[in-house]
Amino acid sequence: MIAASMISFLFGAVLGQRFNVVVLVPAVAFVLVLSVGAGFAHPQAAWWIVRMAGAGAICLQGGYFAGIVTRHLLAAEPSGESSPLASAETSTHHAAP
Repeated sequence: MIAASMISFLFGAVLGQRFNVVVLVPAVAFVLVLSVGAGFAHPQAAWWIVRMAGAGAICLQGGYFAGIVTRHLLAAEPSGESSPLASAETSTHHAAP
């Protein structure tokens, strides 16, 4: 269950980097289907399947939020490019005598 939660978190972070919040609806549905399928493949109690599906959905949404925060922090970071003012001061253009 921990591995599934970690994968859901990372998958949510990737989705948060690229997509709107609307993408969470099919992603959560996909996680729920996978959780139910894994619960039936390895005979588990019904509460275990519900718990695994809930943990996967919560981790997916938490990862999505972390992806949005990461995207925001990376976009706010100043780039390494020089400013136009700095390039004007070091210009090689000389005034005519």
